[in-house]
Amino acid sequence: AYLDNAACDWPLCLATSFGLVRQSWAGQWVGLPYLLERCADFLSLNQSAQTSTTAGLLATARELAVQIEAESACGTAAAEPPYHNRLHFADVLTAITLQVAIEGVQCKVQDGDWQAALLLIALAHDFRHGGGVNAHAAQMEQQAFDALRPLLERHGMAPGWIERIHAVIVRSDFLLVPENHRRVSGQKFDWCTDWATVLLNEADIMASASPTLGPALGHALAAEWARARLPAHVSVATAQGRRDFLKSIAFSSYSAEVLGAPEAVAAQLA
Repeated sequence: AYLDNAACDWPLCLATSFGLVRQSWAGQWVGLPYLLERCADFLSLNQSAQTSTTAGLLATARELAVQIEAESACGTAAAEPPYHNRLHFADVLTAITLQVAIEGVQCKVQDGDWQAALLLIALAHDFRHGGGVNAHAAQMEQQAFDALRPLLERHGMAPGWIERIHAVIVRSDFLLVPENHRRVSGQKFDWCTDWATVLLNEADIMASASPTLGPALGHALAAEWARARLPAHVSVATAQGRRDFLKSIAFSSYSAEVLGAPEAVAAQLA
């Protein structure tokens, strides 16, 4: 079914995957390293024919996944930010895995380097996020990349790939998302920085756009903002806050459409 978008119930696949991640989070957490390997296996990235770039990106992602788990305050979910925690990383990793699979089938080009890069970026874009919001443009995103860069260099990543990863992570700042979507408007999908940025932007909010998962994630964000003493914590999880969020988000990719994200948002607003 992976080889035929029309034959696979992708929305069900996404919902089931999100559900399994939450079941694990509430009980016996499988861990980001395990989830990363399953995502790489799903995309057939762990093959002997992989390029040195794919191998280096996956090695970096594996080290990062282990590091995130080690730094997660003794492994207790309660000590992490209520929203920007390992569950969020897992959500983004899950969504982007399905998206790159769908896009690869649709454009008939399986680019292992970019697919591995997006798995890494999904884990890295909120690395060491302490909660709260940016004091200036892309502040936390830049901090995440700065923390990631030594790992990239240790695994011998070429400067060009370091620049691409930096661009995608920095442009995940929520205020930059509308411009990211404008950049690909009317453009055919390609494995490039602009489309990778949009896929990350979409995966970043895929669970929050869900009618079943979104409200709870809104409350998690409200709790996180309350910790940071941000005034918006009182409104973000209200019915009006939910509507405002849904009106503010966008989906441009074919994969988001196949996963049913725009349709789900429209139904909630209606």
